[in-house]
Amino acid sequence: MIAGVALLVAGLLAFRVWSAIHAISPRAQPADLVALVHAQSDAPGSLGWRVKHDERINILLFGYGGPGHDGPYLTDSVMLVSIRPSTHQAIMISLPRDLWVKIPALPNNHFMMGKLNSAYAIGMDHANYPNVRSDWKTATGGGDLAAATVSQITGQPLDYWVGIDFKAFRDLVDALGGVRVDVPTTLDDPYFPRGETTGMMHVHIDAGWQQFDGERALEYARSRETTSDFDRSRRQQLIMLAVRQRVFSLNAVPRLLSLLGALQDNVRTNLRPADLRPLADLAGQIKDPDIRRVSLDTSNLLRSGYGGGQYILKPLDPSYDALHRYVAMALPDRSALARQAPFLVQDGSRRYWLPYGIGTPASIMTSLLQAEGWQATLAPPATQRVTQTQILDGSGGKAMATVAWLQSYFGGAITVVPAPASGPSVTVVLGSDFTLKTFPASGAA
Repeated sequence: MIAGVALLVAGLLAFRVWSAIHAISPRAQPADLVALVHAQSDAPGSLGWRVKHDERINILLFGYGGPGHDGPYLTDSVMLVSIRPSTHQAIMISLPRDLWVKIPALPNNHFMMGKLNSAYAIGMDHANYPNVRSDWKTATGGGDLAAATVSQITGQPLDYWVGIDFKAFRDLVDALGGVRVDVPTTLDDPYFPRGETTGMMHVHIDAGWQQFDGERALEYARSRETTSDFDRSRRQQLIMLAVRQRVFSLNAVPRLLSLLGALQDNVRTNLRPADLRPLADLAGQIKDPDIRRVSLDTSNLLRSGYGGGQYILKPLDPSYDALHRYVAMALPDRSALARQAPFLVQDGSRRYWLPYGIGTPASIMTSLLQAEGWQATLAPPATQRVTQTQILDGSGGKAMATVAWLQSYFGGAITVVPAPASGPSVTVVLGSDFTLKTFPASGAA
């Protein structure tokens, strides 16, 4: 009798766990339950296999309001997390929701133009978008379409994605006992939306270390009325890092399984249970200093404008080649970084277009390279116009790794020069061959 009851309870528990897993991960199979307690799968193409073969792993994270909010499936945040397994490096790249993109939603390789934040909604809302491709009419269609859209933007394959709504985010942070965040700048927002009403509330968060519960973390991540979407992207990265730190400091990965029932209506992913263990193991091996952060915005590769009567963002380079190149090389080999030499970046071309007041090609590239971990410094402009990008090497062969990487990124010719009296021994002089492609005059159209 007791054995029978125990068996029934175990069966009901397994069913509840399976139901929650399948709701969160619609691609899961019943056999995946075994993966939660047994060794990970290294089947070809699995995440474990990718880790073993040092394939770059790209994961798309996005947050949305969820039921009860206006535009419940419009993504409030979009972030690409890219990991290099062998060197335990990662980079977080925030993409603005207002980026005007081609969304490959329609049959026969046709697309819709729209803001990036609408891609997930188009794949989820089959009533208002009945003509989407059959690929996007599945249980994972919203995330799959969002991933396909971001893949076009970044030039990177995106095999994995995780979407979470506001309720699940609050529950997750509270389940961890809150998170600590080093707030770099005081946030004061008297116009923060009050719950699911049309009212407003005043949110004030001082600079310095702060302890956030789920609600406070959400306020910090969502506020934008007194700052900008770009500032908000950077705050969201800080929150993500704080959640990661809390999870691993508590060894909380196993206890998160207890949240499955509560989160099953508010989280979606195409990751399968067999992928979770190798992903958690890999994430636990990455140290905080080896996680780079960058936000793509109007201070670097994007420009603002209007289209269809609404505010939008577009790439300065309409071909997206500049963005593709940056993301592709965003995880330089650790040995190259370890042996890196400081270098200067100098404007040598006057042939480019940039919005007034955001800087020059050299200042933008200096900032982007610093975000990747390079010791780049902006140099005064060259006195003469340069057609072809030059890499001036005065290191006497001591900066070979750095010079080789710079040439692979910028192209151009390497010229050996005498060692300078002081300062960095390597200089990249940006020529019009680089600036015309990265910051073309056509970007003003």
